[in-house]
Amino acid sequence: MTTKAPAVSVIVPVLNEEQRIAGLLDSLGRQTEGDFEVLVVDNGSADGTVPAAAAHPLGARVLSEPAPGPYAARNAGIVSARAEVLAFTDADCRPEPGWLEAGLLALDAGADLVAGAILQTAGDPETVWERYDRAMYLRQQDYVAEGFGATANLFSRAEVFRVTGPFVAELTASGDVEFGRRALSADFRLVYQPTAVVRHRARCGPGEIWALHRKLGTGFAQLARRGLRPPAWRDPALRQPIGMVVDAVAADGPPLRRRQLLAVHTVAMAGRWAGAVLPG
Repeated sequence: MTTKAPAVSVIVPVLNEEQRIAGLLDSLGRQTEGDFEVLVVDNGSADGTVPAAAAHPLGARVLSEPAPGPYAARNAGIVSARAEVLAFTDADCRPEPGWLEAGLLALDAGADLVAGAILQTAGDPETVWERYDRAMYLRQQDYVAEGFGATANLFSRAEVFRVTGPFVAELTASGDVEFGRRALSADFRLVYQPTAVVRHRARCGPGEIWALHRKLGTGFAQLARRGLRPPAWRDPALRQPIGMVVDAVAADGPPLRRRQLLAVHTVAMAGRWAGAVLPG
């Protein structure tokens, strides 16, 4: 007997996410669109991520991808997905109940790729590190204007991958940028859908900011070697002025003084430079 394919396959790459995977699966269990499957693709976890995902009542399929990197894991999910619509998110995200429904509506309206809103949440009181991260990272509407959608909240017709090929598995970061440009070059249509919402916890300290921006810098260098970004000495993302940060934070909430943000911005830019020019 043939089992009917679901409307959506949700693909989640994981690496040592024992503490967060249940929260994501709980959020997916509250979706107003009920016709979906979840593929959790483990990328070599050394903690209890796999048993936690397998034991969750949502009934996710738990796969394994030994090749390192989140894009390799997403590719494994794409290969195993049964639906003609793929939805990507991460273990540290919490989709709102209408997430899948809103993404499907945007595809039904004629889009091939849909980038949903990513709302950065913070503690109470929120730290200057959280204010910086919220204002400067995961700005999905801006990303769509640049021609891609962050995989923290991205829908795609499976046909797009059949035509353009998978993510570049070797990329540490910015694989969503490379894929987005390739898909738009093939005349697929990307839209921003503000009602397809996931929430993401803002990074709250220097260690988290450094790790994120070092990974971003590594991704910038990898794209530069493929001719998709300028080299480090000409890349504007590696020399963002503090005034731009002050303005972005003020646009996102109560303004902060330049000196409050300078230390955070220094850590972020140093992380980007370390990722861009140092090996490993």
